[in-house]
Amino acid sequence: MGRALVGLVKGILIGGGIGFALLKLHNPQGILAFLFCALLGALVGVVCGQAPWKAATLWTPILKMVFGAAVGAGLYAVGHRFMPSMSISIDGVASKLSLQSATVLAPIIGALYGLFVEFDDGGSDTPTAPPKKSLPAKDLDL
Repeated sequence: MGRALVGLVKGILIGGGIGFALLKLHNPQGILAFLFCALLGALVGVVCGQAPWKAATLWTPILKMVFGAAVGAGLYAVGHRFMPSMSISIDGVASKLSLQSATVLAPIIGALYGLFVEFDDGGSDTPTAPPKKSLPAKDLDL
């Protein structure tokens, strides 16, 4: 349960930051939205789960990053296609935000992928003691 909450919080924070950047860029559409969602997936892939410096090899965080970029762009494409076309009006913003925009979808994508990575790569909730080493067998001369 703790890993799920950690993954959600990390994903929402990173997704909220990317969404805020997209909002400041006046809610771009097209290739820029895909690039920002790919960046979101890559960042969540590195930050969530096992820390990069604790990984067994360097390739593990790199693969999480590459796979995360693909997942981020893919989830944006699915959300852009299947979310309802309702709009949210925000004070101070000239245009309305659509539920299909990357600004709204970024925290959702971050939360979903953060939850997945944390469950997949996060380890256990309880710390485990290292296994005890057994003593070498002694030769018995009888």
